Amino acid sequence: MREETGVGSCPECGTPGSFAGQLVCQGCFVPFALMASVHAAAEPPLSSTAATERLSRPGAPQPAVSGPDTPGAGQAHADPGHPGAESEYTRVINVIPGSLPRPARTRRDVPVHALRLHFPGGQIVEVAPGYSIRLGRDPQLCPAVTFLADRDNLSRIHAKVGADADGAAWITDEGSTNGTYVRGYRLAANDTAPLRPGDTFRLAADVNVSVLP
Repeated sequence: MREETGVGSCPECGTPGSFAGQLVCQGCFVPFALMASVHAAAEPPLSSTAATERLSRPGAPQPAVSGPDTPGAGQAHADPGHPGAESEYTRVINVIPGSLPRPARTRRDVPVHALRLHFPGGQIVEVAPGYSIRLGRDPQLCPAVTFLADRDNLSRIHAKVGADADGAAWITDEGSTNGTYVRGYRLAANDTAPLRPGDTFRLAADVNVSVLP
């Protein structure tokens, strides 16, 4: 007759009445010897600095091994060999509210505004998207800025500014004598530079023009 010593519960399924002499559990029919080797290899002791989340064994209940300060406490993890693991691994966990990245905005998503230029005399000139104007001292060739006619240091056609249909603004030097300066650099003849709200460009020595928001 079998000696019934070492009565306990199955470490795999928790079935009570497991005897030391039994080969398999009467609840889950898993060999006790296999349980011991798998548990010893899969469950290393946790140190005080070890991570508090680990993957569970297939078919085994997963203990909650996380404290109140542990990020992602209570979140489920999937085993790579377990069915449905892919959906578990693609789930977002430990997300701080409001921290999800916003979709990237393209030029088509950004509202298109007119290019607004503020000149030294207080004049404001707007350039609609898809259009351009010439800047210079010749009022007939540069009708949008006739107030620059008395600027002798400007060329007749000094520069050209415009806004593309998507709202991207730019300035081009038209071969001026005294130069067009953008962010401290002089543009070469027929060279183009982008303009952004808040930029200031200079025509010749003293005509400073601001790009308004």
